[in-house]
Amino acid sequence: MRRLFLADVHLSPREPARTARFGEFLRRQCRPGDELYILGDLFDYWIGPKHLCLADYGESLEMLREAVAGGLRIYFIIGNRDFYMRGDAFRRQVGLHVVDGRTEHRLSAGGKSVYLCHGDYLEGRTDRGYRIQETIRSRAAEWVFVRLPARLAIGMAEFYRRLSGRKGKPRRLHAPSPEAVREKFRQGADIIVCGHYHVPGQERQDVDGLPRTLYILGDWSEGSSYLVEEDGRWELCQDG
Repeated sequence: MRRLFLADVHLSPREPARTARFGEFLRRQCRPGDELYILGDLFDYWIGPKHLCLADYGESLEMLREAVAGGLRIYFIIGNRDFYMRGDAFRRQVGLHVVDGRTEHRLSAGGKSVYLCHGDYLEGRTDRGYRIQETIRSRAAEWVFVRLPARLAIGMAEFYRRLSGRKGKPRRLHAPSPEAVREKFRQGADIIVCGHYHVPGQERQDVDGLPRTLYILGDWSEGSSYLVEEDGRWELCQDG
């Protein structure tokens, strides 16, 4: 089985070239029978099920439907921009599966235990920052937000998008917390794959006497960044 992993496409109606690049990836790089794991932030923001009926991502959603109809299996883990995506509506209308854990997923690939996440929970964070994240992503907050008028919800999502963009660390310093990464390895992961940090990279570590590997997926601001696993062989790819 062949598996592909990507994150941080940040599809936006303001950037048609990015949408076209994503469609080209689905057509050229994904084959029938492949599994595609999208590790969050596929969209620049997502206001809930009503977004499926808006024009913003209509072209992108149709691309995903066609890929699924062609035999591609797509699994989604939420990111820090699209955390109000729930499985039922998306599965019915697009065929994409939001994983049960939503923020993380584990699988076996090539005889290795693989831990998948968007990456924001691998940051070194204060207790206050963690509580704010958990509050925003709670069922209660979601229940209120998805019932807001679409125009108001989009305005709030745009504000959050600008706020989160401003408070980010410089790119060269923005990286997973080494302690959080080691903890996931000690919990049994041989390989960690994440996005969120936008700069692709591969880091090999020795944890408790065993070799482990961290893959960080790049963003799609200038090209297509993705990871491929086939028969236990891993390759980090950057097109464009």
